Amino acid sequence: MGSSFSHLAAENAEKELRKEYSGRSGFQNLSIWHRYTRPEKTGPEFATRRRELEDGTGEYQEQRFRNPDGDDDYTAYPGVDKYYSTTKKRPRKLLVQAAHLDEPEDKLHRDWNVCKINSRVPLVIRLAEFCLNPLEYHQVRPRAEDTNHNEAIDGMGDRRTPSEGERPVWERLGRSILRYLAATVCTMLFAWIIQVTLSLQIVTSPWTEDSEAPYQSYDNMLWNWPKYAVNVLDQVPPTDHSPLEIAQSRVAQLAIPRRLMVKDGNTGQYQQKEGKMDRDKRTGRSSPRYIFLSFSRSSFQGYYSDQDRKQKLGEYLRQVADALVNHENRNLENDENKRASGNLDPEERRVKAFWLDMDCVSPTAGPQKTDDIHNICDAVRCAMRVYVVLPDGSPEQKQTWGERIWTLPEALLAGHDDKLRLCVWDPAKAARNQVPDTFPVLSLTDIYQDFLLKSDRPPPQGQEQHYVEDVTGHLIEHFSGTTTLSELQLFTCAIQALAHRTEDKSTEGHTTADLAYAAMGLLAYRIPASETDDPFQAVARLSLENDTNRLLERLTCLWPHPVPERPDATVTGSQAILGNIADRDQYCAHLWDIQPICDVVGIGDDKYTPTVILDRCRAIPIRWKGFPRVSYAKNLSGFRASLSQKIVYAGAWLLVTGFGLFPTAAALFFGTTGQEMPVFSVSMYLIGAAIFLGAAWIVSWFSPLAVHQLSNGGRGRVSCHLIGFEGTLSLAKIEKAIYGNCNHRLTYAPSSSTFSQPDATLRWGLEPKPTNLPPGHRLFTIVDTGDLTVFVVAAERPPVVAVICGHEGGKLRTLLCSWRWDNNCLYRECVVRMRSSLEYLVTPNDWLKISLANQGDVKRRWLRKPSSCSPSASSPSPRS
Repeated sequence: MGSSFSHLAAENAEKELRKEYSGRSGFQNLSIWHRYTRPEKTGPEFATRRRELEDGTGEYQEQRFRNPDGDDDYTAYPGVDKYYSTTKKRPRKLLVQAAHLDEPEDKLHRDWNVCKINSRVPLVIRLAEFCLNPLEYHQVRPRAEDTNHNEAIDGMGDRRTPSEGERPVWERLGRSILRYLAATVCTMLFAWIIQVTLSLQIVTSPWTEDSEAPYQSYDNMLWNWPKYAVNVLDQVPPTDHSPLEIAQSRVAQLAIPRRLMVKDGNTGQYQQKEGKMDRDKRTGRSSPRYIFLSFSRSSFQGYYSDQDRKQKLGEYLRQVADALVNHENRNLENDENKRASGNLDPEERRVKAFWLDMDCVSPTAGPQKTDDIHNICDAVRCAMRVYVVLPDGSPEQKQTWGERIWTLPEALLAGHDDKLRLCVWDPAKAARNQVPDTFPVLSLTDIYQDFLLKSDRPPPQGQEQHYVEDVTGHLIEHFSGTTTLSELQLFTCAIQALAHRTEDKSTEGHTTADLAYAAMGLLAYRIPASETDDPFQAVARLSLENDTNRLLERLTCLWPHPVPERPDATVTGSQAILGNIADRDQYCAHLWDIQPICDVVGIGDDKYTPTVILDRCRAIPIRWKGFPRVSYAKNLSGFRASLSQKIVYAGAWLLVTGFGLFPTAAALFFGTTGQEMPVFSVSMYLIGAAIFLGAAWIVSWFSPLAVHQLSNGGRGRVSCHLIGFEGTLSLAKIEKAIYGNCNHRLTYAPSSSTFSQPDATLRWGLEPKPTNLPPGHRLFTIVDTGDLTVFVVAAERPPVVAVICGHEGGKLRTLLCSWRWDNNCLYRECVVRMRSSLEYLVTPNDWLKISLANQGDVKRRWLRKPSSCSPSASSPSPRS
């Protein structure tokens, strides 16, 4: 019985999903005035969407949502996009008003319902504007900046209507006469309706003394545990198999290598010594003294066959190590080395061992091998000398060595005090015991110019071209003492430099968590390796423990330039997030230019997408289903405002009084049964009613002007909303849809989005001209009625929440996010800059989960086979 009921529920859900993507019309709240169109998907597109909604379970299942009160009584099957309703406290289907429906060139498919522009201008204002301008001629003088852009076009390519000042004199005169005649007739015929509606309280007046209502709060909250938290008490509770780890990190202490190849004094052979090495009392370094061999297996691919490469390469490297140890011991007697060695006796000064990853890294996959690899940086620090071993000295071989993710930290840590040397030894000559004569000293400048320079990514070409930071050069100058990077700059430069180097011959470094562990050797704190971490989680966890500069908070606000997505990327958007973390973003700001106003308290455990948990951010819901009815704020103490109020309410009083006389006259007429009718008294009442109604009708001629003055006086403040619609419209059309008239209240924000066009003289914006939209993106327009600004953004989905996270350059960094209700996660669709005063008009939020990738990228990553991109379960050899 239960299985048949489940099967029936699944069939009904399938039918409902097909209905939601049928492309047919529907009616919101069963109202014929609120008609919308459903998205349309058929065939493979519908199957792809259905698979996306499975979300890794393999089945299309019912999901449950827990609201901020902790109630989880809302259950539904995933379907079209939804938004969190702050009034209903549950998800509701997203309805987006669109400026232009059914455009022939619109080839993009939606996942949300759409409707026409829905205006809610009060009736009295619409009627007053109709009486004043029934022919909709332009009667407001344009701003000065508009006259300088006669060829301006609106967002959909329609040429702007010429203003009255641009027309011939005779045409202007004729239009003025025609407008005044039409306005006079309409006012005499329809203005009385304004008085009737106000006097009978059919509608309330839309103006008030104080209508500066704050922005609506977004009271959603996350109930799930993060994978990692700043405080371990706030992360996933421990189980029997995963005990609570109080210390998530430790201050970096110089770790002595666990294994060394030590030369036996009796036999003269090198043997593997395992266990805790002795520590030199004076230097704190390892005893015995040893050398470190740095190489890349890729350099020797053409020298040995695949069958015996590992064995032959090991024999060759051990021979090289023995020769280099002997070379070091022969040079210990010169004066320079004596002074460098201090008061050590000759036996202690001798080099007796070497470190080679083939022998000193555990061959068995597991925690021990992982720790050996991640402590290579300490093996470099403790070594007396570091040798870069190459089969030949060609530029190609040097570049091959420099491309590795692990060799960059080795060079940075060893490239000072003549510690880094170059050993070029042909394997054929090594077989004949022909030892090289010299081993040149390598400075960090040599490493940068000969080994590392070409391995950095080239600057982007074409229209996406932007300045690319030379992060490797910054690291070289920092470790050579030329300049000093801050902790934040050091971390970001190291992550970006390593993200563009390879981890093995087919995988880039940023596709495995080793990116974080390679950078860890340059930082103050260490974290234990985790086999379940993806690249972003590892870097985020490392930054949480090392960072006093709030890197993750700044990274959340950053809007990097888009980069192509690799098909083998483990985490969606990891290239854009980590690959250019030190570059200027699309708003010409570095990561360290941003000042956070929120806190990252945890890291999410979501597949294929980087997620963080934010606290104290400020979120504002964006309204999409239609323009709300705004309240008009006006200083009603002025002469014009007082006179306008008296006209409106005097007309209403006269009208109510006139109608009130009719019941009295009727009572006198019908209440004198059997008595002489007081004709004079009844007629007087009727005459009085006619006088009052006539006076009200005459006064009503002035009511359109009075209403216009009360609701259109200057650029007064109104109730605060963030309103969005799909597409673009001219400011005049937007203003009329919101306020019922056009008085140039709205302006384009000068630097809010990447499409903003600043004015040449004043700090306001011109009409944006969106170009070069990313694939799959649409244009959306956001209107902020709080400061009367408009900006245009490009996104794959309409963002339903604006999350304020930081300050930069006198503006707020605000994330525009879409939402998935089944995992209660906000997805960053784009980042905009908004006015600073907005911060104090919004209530801070508790924990919210934010994905740094948009829903479209996550969907495409999920639709690829997960087996090809799963996080590495164990770290491969650093010398691949």
